[in-house]
Amino acid sequence: MLTITAALPWEAQAARAGQAIAGRGRVRIITSGVGPARARDAAEEAIERDSPSNVISIGVAGGLTNTLRRPSITLPTSIIRQTDGAVFQTDEQLRKQTIRLLNRADIFWQSVTSITTPEILFTRPEKRAAADSGAEIVQMEDAEWAEVCAAADIPFACVRVVMDALDDDIPNEVVQWRGKPSALDIAVGTIRRPGLLRELISLGLQRQSAMQELERAMTLIIPALAPDLVPEQVD
Repeated sequence: MLTITAALPWEAQAARAGQAIAGRGRVRIITSGVGPARARDAAEEAIERDSPSNVISIGVAGGLTNTLRRPSITLPTSIIRQTDGAVFQTDEQLRKQTIRLLNRADIFWQSVTSITTPEILFTRPEKRAAADSGAEIVQMEDAEWAEVCAAADIPFACVRVVMDALDDDIPNEVVQWRGKPSALDIAVGTIRRPGLLRELISLGLQRQSAMQELERAMTLIIPALAPDLVPEQVD
């Protein structure tokens, strides 16, 4: 079985069309929750329960350079874990299969180094500190999946879509919220600064565009990489 993992339900939604084409018996989609601890728990459970043939982590990623095209698909070759500096390699064969599929469909992609951080990076200093590792994108789950899959000898790859750049401005209110704002937060923020609503709408459109690009890629990748079902033997 091919396992697709995403941190959040709206990220996992990008894999639903591909799963429908391949058939649910060939593909499992896992929503792990945000952060390394939740990712590790989900990875260990999935490996023990499903013994997947391949694992692909999907979702959005933050850009740690100003040179990546946005939105665009990125295929990490290596993943740094910020907390201890450990480095994990993605599976080269699985990655090459993914590249062939994207090239065949003329979907633009970029090779990157990725970093897994324990917290969301909101400010430029936080992002620049992560970029000093040599990473070009940031996410919060992939190092844990990579380590668990490596221990189980299961091929692991990532397909992440970048929706911002290192120096892109994030509204100060979003930085202060440090998480999902409530309706009251947004209402108060827009009363205090009417331009905030326009900026939040722009962020929403960026996310929508990024997810459309990811869904396009995964609708192609999933059916091609999902293993054929083994027919039941009849005695």
